[in-house]
Amino acid sequence: MKTLIINGSPRTKGDTVALLTELKKYLQGEITEISVFRDNIHPCNDCRYCWTEGKCIIEDDMQIIYNDDFDIVIVASPMHMFGLPGPLINLTSRFQAYYAARRYANKKIDISPKKGVLILVGGGDGKPDYAIRMAKMILRNLGANYDEDYTVLSLNTDLVPAFEDTEALQKIKEISLKLSK
Repeated sequence: MKTLIINGSPRTKGDTVALLTELKKYLQGEITEISVFRDNIHPCNDCRYCWTEGKCIIEDDMQIIYNDDFDIVIVASPMHMFGLPGPLINLTSRFQAYYAARRYANKKIDISPKKGVLILVGGGDGKPDYAIRMAKMILRNLGANYDEDYTVLSLNTDLVPAFEDTEALQKIKEISLKLSK
């Protein structure tokens, strides 16, 4: 089993990482983690290479994602202003290559079906609807199904850090064990 984790957090010891650390304790198989803040992923620059060639011209760590070599995709992120952080949005712009390949280059993009997991953390008002919609789009573009049963929300991190959120930690464990079967 191969798992891709897309980490949308700028913090290396924050709430998102706390939940990912817990998840990795139980998750089996090969795990590849991409940090949108630390790895080399550029946004789409609208060069339109994909319009004729059916693929993105930018050579960076997005190639790991484009290789489509995973059984599970996990999007884990804090919420910033009810949405996802900017670098994670930049990553989503690179799915333009998939659209252009189909629409303009008349090329079929075969993306294997996967299980999808969503982990969101945040404080304040804790309204995750917009962030969930954005994350679902990422999962959909990667061939991963969104299922509320595979969603972990820790939305009071301004009062209770994620590593103390017993409900979120329990759900992380349950999801990890289900995925490892």
